[in-house]
Amino acid sequence: MRRLSISVSLKTLRWGTLALLAAAALTPAQAAENADCPPVGSLPGYAAGDAPTQRAYAGVDFTVKKGDDTETVNVAGRSCTQSYTPTGDASSDLEIQDNYRSQLDGLGAETLFSDDNHTVAKLDKGGAETWIAIYSQETEIDVTVVEKQAFKPTLTASSGKDYPLLGHMPGYVADNVNKKKFDQDSFTVQDGDDTKDVNVQGGLYQIVYTPKDGGPVSSDLEIQSNYRAALQALGAEILFADGNHTVARLDKDGQDIWVKVYSQETEIDVSTVEEKPFEASIKPPKADALAAALADKGVVSLYINFDFDKATLRPDAAPIIAQVVALLKNDAGLKLEVDGNTDNIGGHDYNVTLSQQRAETVVAALEGAGIAADRLSAVGNGPDKPIADNDDSRGRAQNRRVDLVKM
Repeated sequence: MRRLSISVSLKTLRWGTLALLAAAALTPAQAAENADCPPVGSLPGYAAGDAPTQRAYAGVDFTVKKGDDTETVNVAGRSCTQSYTPTGDASSDLEIQDNYRSQLDGLGAETLFSDDNHTVAKLDKGGAETWIAIYSQETEIDVTVVEKQAFKPTLTASSGKDYPLLGHMPGYVADNVNKKKFDQDSFTVQDGDDTKDVNVQGGLYQIVYTPKDGGPVSSDLEIQSNYRAALQALGAEILFADGNHTVARLDKDGQDIWVKVYSQETEIDVSTVEEKPFEASIKPPKADALAAALADKGVVSLYINFDFDKATLRPDAAPIIAQVVALLKNDAGLKLEVDGNTDNIGGHDYNVTLSQQRAETVVAALEGAGIAADRLSAVGNGPDKPIADNDDSRGRAQNRRVDLVKM
C-alpha cells in the first residue's frame, strides 16, 4: 500500500478545542513540548524527533472507502504532520493502528478507510471538520491532521522591491531582483490537452523571494492560491496552473503583461514581461487606402483595440471605424465580411467565440453609423488564420486583428 501523499511543513500552532480533546492521550512531557498534532497523541515507546510540521493553509490527499473501491479526497486547511520512531522495541502495525483507532473512536471520529498500515478518519466537532491519517510501518509512525478551512487571501499590497501590480507572501522577503528594459522570457501555456512554451519580449522584471530567518513557511497551495486570486482580481487570464506554477496574461492601460509564479515553499520566483506593443501604423488608415487595398487583394487588415479579453471597443478605435464608414458610404455597392482573428494563446474554442463577438461589435458600430445591415456580415476565425508566427510577441500582435473581406 502506498503512503498517503501530503503537502505540509514547519510552524508551531495551538489548536484550541482540538488540543483539549487530545490532552488525555498525551503525557505531561509531550503536552509541554507540543510535539503532537491534536487531536491525536502519540504511542508510548515512540518519540518525535522534531517539532511538528505545520502550515496555515495546505492541501492533503486522503484515501477513503468508496463502495468496494477507494478514492482520493483532497482536503485543504490548516495542516500538521509529525513522524515518530521507536525509543526501544518497535510495536507491530496491528498494535499501532488499533491504538490510534481506539483513540479516534473515543473522540467520536468516523473511520473512512483502514488497512494493515493506514487509518483515515474524519472528526466533526463544534462546526469544525478535521481529517486525520495514521500511517505505520512499525519503525515509523506518520500522523497527518488537517482542520478544513476556506482559503483566505493574505498577499500583501505591492511595496519595496515587488512588481508594482503584485505584492508578496507575508514572511517572505525579496532576495534578488533582475530588471531589464528589453529582454525575453519563456511562459508555459495550456494548449488543448498539452502545453507549449511561448517566448515573450519586452520589459522584464524578475524577483526571488525566500522566507525571513526563523519565520513561517507557506505551502505551495497557499502561495499559488494567493497569486492566482490577486491576478484574477486584476482581470488576468490564467493560461496555465499546476501545484507549483501559475502563468497568466493581463492588460494594464493597454499594456499586455505576462506573469509567471513558481514556488517550492522555501522559494518563490515571480517573473513578469511587459510585452512590447506592435504598432501597425502611426495613423489610422484612410478610406481611399482601404478601398485601394480591397481592390487589389480583396482583403485589408485593421488593428482595432478592444478591452482585454473582451469584445468592447476602446475609445481609440473610433477613428478607424470612422474610416470604414467613409469607405462604405463612398461605395454604395460594397459589401464587407468583418473577420475577427486572435493569436493562439488560450483555449481554441474560447478564442473563436471571442473573435466572433469582436467581429459582431465592429459590425454593430458600422450599423450604428448608418450602414445597412445587409451589406455586412461577421465571422470569428479565432487563431485559425494567422498571418505571422505566433512564437514571438510581434507575430502574435499581428495576428490579433480585424480583416475586412470584400464580398
